[in-house]
Amino acid sequence: MILVFGREVSRSARQENSARLSENLSFSSVAGTLLTQENSFDTQLATLLTTGSHLTRPQFAVQLSELTQEVSAWRNVAGLMMTPVLSPNLNVTLSQATVIRVTDYDTMLAYVAQTLSLSGPTTSNSAPTLGAAQLSLSATAASWGSQRHQLSGAPGSVTLSALTNVSGKLNVPQDVATLASAPNLAATRAIVISAIQIQPAPFPAPALTLLLAPTTSMLVQVAVSNLREIAQPVSLSLVLTSASGEVQQVTMTHTLAPSTSFAFASHSFTVHSGEKGTFSVTLNGLPAAPGLRHSRTYALSVSPTGAG
Repeated sequence: MILVFGREVSRSARQENSARLSENLSFSSVAGTLLTQENSFDTQLATLLTTGSHLTRPQFAVQLSELTQEVSAWRNVAGLMMTPVLSPNLNVTLSQATVIRVTDYDTMLAYVAQTLSLSGPTTSNSAPTLGAAQLSLSATAASWGSQRHQLSGAPGSVTLSALTNVSGKLNVPQDVATLASAPNLAATRAIVISAIQIQPAPFPAPALTLLLAPTTSMLVQVAVSNLREIAQPVSLSLVLTSASGEVQQVTMTHTLAPSTSFAFASHSFTVHSGEKGTFSVTLNGLPAAPGLRHSRTYALSVSPTGAG
């Protein structure tokens, strides 16, 4: 009986070691990939902050967006690592550290984005300050460095990579100030009139001439486009001036999100058969970008007979 009991104990121990070996190696594979990604991210972020002034604004915006998306994906990986719990529970340690570091990196990315007027991660009111986030990155890197060997004596002899801390040691306000002063990274205005719709549809006529059939109203809708990676306010003015001096005017405002278009609400102007005058469409606001159409003025003629 003693021999049978001993064999069962030995077999049970081998099965337990085999299970632990499988779990440890599986965790090692996932953790190794995540740690490699985090260290690569750390290097890329530091490089972008210290040398990004040579990039164009679109190039910088793309790299910042890619970093924002990458760090966001780590939360899912961290959640998957929570089970099964290892002994010692190094997976829980890495999972919790990763979640903290995601918040810290989000804070850094948001600071850069806000300073340069670019799109970045959304942070809550409880998010750490920039200084606190960098201290936290240093603290989690140091803590992980002291614990990453805990599975070296367990089945599988797992020793995981350390976390680098390049971006946590940067003088981010100074680096971002340098970026903000780079002319090629400066936020520039680029709002353009992309379409004007007139109802009833004008007859064929020379450029910048509106020839309408007899009507009592002219319905106008204007679409504009934001050609830059920055939110831009725009004010649209529509002015109809008849030959008699009567003026009808409407002004509408809207803030366009980066790289988007927007159609303002239609507006109806009162006209009458035989009327002549001018109709102007103007975008107002920040200084205009050269080469982009920000105003159009048309000669307006409403036919008394519909034949011109």
